[in-house]
Amino acid sequence: MPSTNIISIHQSSSSSPKQHSTATQTHIKMTARLRSDDIPNVASAGSIFGEDTTLMVARPGKNALCCCVPTCWFTVPEGYYALVSRFGSEEDYSDGNPVWPSGLHIGPPWLRVTHLVTKQSMVFNTPIKGCKTSDNVTVQIDMSIVLRVMGDEPSSERPNDHPSNVRKFIHHLTAAGLREQLIGAQAEAVRTMARSVTHTEVFGLRTLSAAELEENMERIKAAASFSSSDEDGEDGGAYDDKQERKDLEGEHDDIDQEEAAFAVEYGSSMVTKNLKKRLNKQFKPQGVEIQDVIIEKISLPNDIQSQMSQKTMVISQNAEQRMQHKFDLQVLEQTEAIKMLRQTQEEEKLELIKDGEARVIEETLTLNHMKEEAARDVKRIEVQNWRDVNMILAGSDTKVTKCYDLCEKEVSRITLTANAEASMALADARYHVASVKAKGDLECSRLMAQADKTMFAAEGVSAPKVRTLNNHITSMRHMSVQESLAGNEKLVIAGKSGGIAASKLLLADACLADAQAAGKISRSDAIAELAIASGKADVRLYTSGVPGRVG
Repeated sequence: MPSTNIISIHQSSSSSPKQHSTATQTHIKMTARLRSDDIPNVASAGSIFGEDTTLMVARPGKNALCCCVPTCWFTVPEGYYALVSRFGSEEDYSDGNPVWPSGLHIGPPWLRVTHLVTKQSMVFNTPIKGCKTSDNVTVQIDMSIVLRVMGDEPSSERPNDHPSNVRKFIHHLTAAGLREQLIGAQAEAVRTMARSVTHTEVFGLRTLSAAELEENMERIKAAASFSSSDEDGEDGGAYDDKQERKDLEGEHDDIDQEEAAFAVEYGSSMVTKNLKKRLNKQFKPQGVEIQDVIIEKISLPNDIQSQMSQKTMVISQNAEQRMQHKFDLQVLEQTEAIKMLRQTQEEEKLELIKDGEARVIEETLTLNHMKEEAARDVKRIEVQNWRDVNMILAGSDTKVTKCYDLCEKEVSRITLTANAEASMALADARYHVASVKAKGDLECSRLMAQADKTMFAAEGVSAPKVRTLNNHITSMRHMSVQESLAGNEKLVIAGKSGGIAASKLLLADACLADAQAAGKISRSDAIAELAIASGKADVRLYTSGVPGRVG
């Protein structure tokens, strides 16, 4: 546990492991080396890790304001697992958690960051040379491994993660040790994998994306379906003979398509999964997770590549010659067909032109007849329109005059009615206002009288209660005075009805108590005190510091 004088100011860690995993995996550093190195300070970690893709563990220098003044705080940048030490001994952030979160931490100057381990996924890429296939062909396989340090808090998605893995990686495995183990394990796994296939199947081991895998599988399925349809005669005699088919497709067995599909699917799924499982079995106990295994490139010897290329080239050349011959025949047939079509179209064109001219003459005569009939109809419509417009104008003038007269009459009537109604409404309003005002005055007088009556009644009721309250207050004051007198130790109360002897006895006891409190006294002093207490002495004298009385 950190000491009580350390204050940590860091970002909230309430984000889910899934969000943290997504943010971490979006940053991947590709490298062929893994190493650790010293850096000047924590602040320069971001730039140094960004420029150097081989750096996995950094050891920051001391954090100071200048060369000789230490600071009482230190920072942990985002994106790193940080270990902190106190006088060279590592300090845990909490019980069993040696990793300090990102942010500002305030503490003594001897508390400092000693190691920073990147949270980014590293892509370790190395070529494996001299891999023998099952038919003893030497191939070179370039494989990349995506790895990370398992330093997060355990979660449902990452149950094997734990911050203690960071300390285990730094002190036990180290970046250089991880590189050496990866190279050895990778070479062994790749050579074992290559030995299980032939050189014609080794290309199927290359890791493909989902799109490439789907494209290859569709291509293989299309080739297989094309071959089967051709054998059944569904293509309409695309190939004239078996030799032509052989020249176009090349020589292959009937199960080549199935073998190719199996090699692609096996290489894209099973091989990389088995490699990943095998490597994780070795490195997870050491705090490192292999996230993915990618087979990027597979190279065959040049002579085998030349043989495969020549075979493909011969098939392609034969196919090209066959297709060129077919193309020439098709061009010749199409040229003759075009000439026949052109001649036929010319004859049809002449016939259509003659028929069109005859129809044009017929349609022209029909159009002229229709124009004459339309002109007669237009003239008749214009005359009828002029007559109708004049009649409508005459009738509209009469109606407009009548409407004006009716409007003026109605306006006069409405004006007179409105004036009369306004006068009546004004009179009613004045009467109503006067009536309401009179009623208000009457109600106000009545309520004032009731209020005065209520006040007089209340004063009569409260007078005895006020006297009782005053008597109670006086009694309480008497009791307070008596309580003060009772608490006075110097006060002696003598009754009048208990007898003269009892009163003198109380006075004598009080005098003796006062004398003992004053110190050593003589007999004459006691008699003087008693005389003063009885009220018969007139003067008290003090001589040589000792009180005396004269009666």
